[in-house]
Amino acid sequence: MVIAVDFDGTIVKNRWPEIGPFRFMARLVLQWLLRRGHTLILWTCREGETLGRAKRFLWSNGICFDLCNENSPERCKEYGGDSRKVSADLYIDDRAGWVFWPFVWLKILLMEARR
Repeated sequence: MVIAVDFDGTIVKNRWPEIGPFRFMARLVLQWLLRRGHTLILWTCREGETLGRAKRFLWSNGICFDLCNENSPERCKEYGGDSRKVSADLYIDDRAGWVFWPFVWLKILLMEARR
């Protein structure tokens, strides 16, 4: 699956422009997703140096996203280009409501079971 994940307020507690602490279980679930071979897209409004700090924070905690604010090569081929809208099977974003990572983990298990 392709999974797009917001940073501030979703992976970490929102302390913009600083980086807050990880939200409960976010680090564990993201590392689990990477081990399972899912394509992870960091989907954030951060740019420039604030984006660089966020990426370094994630890398230093063992989380290496496949892409940042762009579509996977497979989706680019499927749709004939890399549109500004990120295409994903699942979007994880605090703006959609609240994010509770144990529920995210369960939802992904259920989605995998249906495939």
